Amino acid sequence: MKTTTYIEQGALKAHAPEIARLGRRALIVTGRNSSKTNGSLQDLQNVLENTNTEYIVFDRISENPPVDEIAEARDVGISKGCDFVIGLGGGSPMDAAKAVSILLFQSNKDLDYLYQSPAFQDTDKDGQTLSFPVICIPTTCGTGSEATGVSVLSRPDLGTKKSLPHRVFPSLSLLDPTYLMYAPHKVLRNTAIDAMAHLIESYINTSANTQSRSLCINGLKLWSHSKDVILGKRKVGYIKNEHPENISDYVKRTSDPEKAAADEITDMKILTDMLTAANIAGQAIAITGTSIPHALSYRLTYCGGIAHGPATGIFQPGFMHFADDKTKKTLLRAMDFIDMDSFKEFLGSACDISGISEIDYSILVENSIKDFLSDESRIKKVPYEVNREVLEMISGGC
Repeated sequence: MKTTTYIEQGALKAHAPEIARLGRRALIVTGRNSSKTNGSLQDLQNVLENTNTEYIVFDRISENPPVDEIAEARDVGISKGCDFVIGLGGGSPMDAAKAVSILLFQSNKDLDYLYQSPAFQDTDKDGQTLSFPVICIPTTCGTGSEATGVSVLSRPDLGTKKSLPHRVFPSLSLLDPTYLMYAPHKVLRNTAIDAMAHLIESYINTSANTQSRSLCINGLKLWSHSKDVILGKRKVGYIKNEHPENISDYVKRTSDPEKAAADEITDMKILTDMLTAANIAGQAIAITGTSIPHALSYRLTYCGGIAHGPATGIFQPGFMHFADDKTKKTLLRAMDFIDMDSFKEFLGSACDISGISEIDYSILVENSIKDFLSDESRIKKVPYEVNREVLEMISGGC
């Protein structure tokens, strides 16, 4: 299924009729805070009210949501008669929205169905699991979930995160860089690293084709504009004034009106590039899937508390190390790095994994290596020979 995507300021208001066309009563799936502080939830509510579209807000999605949150949201949606789902926020709410839409539509199924491959009669002609329509509105710049059919949820029983075997592509994705103006530096940094990881892992992939590789190079060129933002050398967006819960109290960093206006234009351009790069990365992994770094990252995130972006970023130099020289040169040129050493130095500064001890890191990575070596489908995606020694070298940064 092809997702209709718009990337522009004021995207929600501009495309209000397309939102309203998808259903009668929306279930808004979002987190507890960010969609309120960046104004996106209020914008969405205004659009729905102005188009006479009923809605229910489920704002209890946590980072890396477990299956029981999906069940809770599904139950709310069923009780209120919702017939489409809107994922608002980062990757967690958008991934959750896809899972909720499946269980809303397949209301006779239990939670176990989420991790069962859909039967033929439960899919459409494109192989997508039958579900209610989904709208994705990202307010971060990394996951690319608005461009994929993938949903990744936490599995407490396994101590990791896993993708669902179902595919649910959004009907509509609305990307407004305005919301990134309110994102903390940590969020911009971590999610932008995730976008970079998607692009690299899609390029170095046996499922890559001419289209996906072209997407990756274009995405990395746009992503390269964010390097100073990632490192904290350039501050973008607004800062909180006295009352952080009130969006009107966000201000620019200067009291000079002319400079503030000029900065806002530049910031918006950079953030638009970051948002677009993340979306392109999502399109690329929709073709190829991810690879070794993502597989090694899940336990670090779920058990070690390391943010997803850095947890994937730290493995990129080692992953690239085993690629052929032409591939390495192509990727480094697109990202505007001189060589592998400068790339490794950048990620060493950008990826914060200080919250985990060396022994815990070693244990989690060892278990992730075992997971990877037992998954033949993962191994087949890597265009070079993969064994324990290679994975240990990648996890050590080579």
